[in-house]
Amino acid sequence: MNITNYIPTIVRYVIVSLMAAMFTHGWLSPEHNAILGENLDIIVSAIVGLLTVLYALIKRPSAKAMEAAKEIDAQIPAKDAVVIRTPGSAPDIIIAAPGEK
Repeated sequence: MNITNYIPTIVRYVIVSLMAAMFTHGWLSPEHNAILGENLDIIVSAIVGLLTVLYALIKRPSAKAMEAAKEIDAQIPAKDAVVIRTPGSAPDIIIAAPGEK
């Protein structure tokens, strides 16, 4: 089970719960609640999009890793396929040569 597949649903429930709490405490009028409810899909999409960008910024490879990758890439002929052996029972990573599938 991958929890990231459920992020839009989780965000939707969090927003609806916040809206309900704000409405019951009198912080939202019925008109505001109706407008937010009608636009919930847009709000959820915007928040999930922002979370995705933040995650990408935080989890991107380091500058050192990118430099190492450039150096390794320069040493591998462009026409050759690359096989990276992985430990244990994990499948090897295979990068096909151009034109191969």
